[in-house]
Amino acid sequence: MPLHSGHPLRVAEPTGDIRIRKEMGITRKEFLRNLTSALSGWPCRVEHNEVIVSDAGRRIAITLCEQHEQRIGSLQLPRMLVEFTFSGYSDSEAETLMTHIDIHFQRGGG
Repeated sequence: MPLHSGHPLRVAEPTGDIRIRKEMGITRKEFLRNLTSALSGWPCRVEHNEVIVSDAGRRIAITLCEQHEQRIGSLQLPRMLVEFTFSGYSDSEAETLMTHIDIHFQRGGG
């Protein structure tokens, strides 16, 4: 199933986990820097292309999938598929956390 920029794909897993896939206009380095700000002190560890966030017996696994560039004329924009898996969270808790994380990834513009 294709994923379009700006439209996250939400999947309810049989395990009860909530998985959200998003294509983001960001590099891996920028993503990790912004994530540090978004998590503001939550314990996490980075293992290759996965970030594991621990939250009182619950967990958020963030997988940085594929990174490529999108060309628009001579302009090159970074694109990366990111998958968030919330384990032990209700739908509303996962949604609240995604909103919080999204705010830290917003870019100014005019």
